[in-house]
Amino acid sequence: LVAVALSPVAPAEAACLGTAKKCDRDPLVTIKVAAKGTPRVHQGGRVTYTIDYSMTWMESFAPYWASFWVGGTLPKGAKAPRRATLLDPAGRKVATFPCHKYRDGLWCLVPSDVYHPVPYKGRIVLSTTLARHGDRTAVARLGFDSVDGLGRKDFERHYGRATARDRFCAFRFTKTVVTKVRP
Repeated sequence: LVAVALSPVAPAEAACLGTAKKCDRDPLVTIKVAAKGTPRVHQGGRVTYTIDYSMTWMESFAPYWASFWVGGTLPKGAKAPRRATLLDPAGRKVATFPCHKYRDGLWCLVPSDVYHPVPYKGRIVLSTTLARHGDRTAVARLGFDSVDGLGRKDFERHYGRATARDRFCAFRFTKTVVTKVRP
């Protein structure tokens, strides 16, 4: 996203994804994630998830870029949201972007380009409706998929999620969110 990095990487909290290209290194971009959701809802109720994040870019002599997807696995039977909203640290709306279902969950490409990078800190908001007949708890695992080590030309090609994960190192940073469901 940007040609310079901010600070050294802390020990990696993420692992290279199993179906992605094998990575023999720590992520170049470490993302600290805190996720929460509506604490209690009725069956078929609406749950709003917020994902607070903070990115740390590893220092490097060579410029590099990264692509980010936000999302994860939603509770069983929940409706997939069509979009996610990105807020800056002050709570102002920065962008709204579409979400799509994949084999491993719901993911939304965080929009960025060389001249408009993703903010290093912010909040993502997703809303979903739970199933009308489900369990007493709704468990979601939400966070970021990060594909890093891209050169500027690769970054500007805007590879799809599957292609980017196959060609470059992919890391996942997620947290579990539990919502109690009342009958």
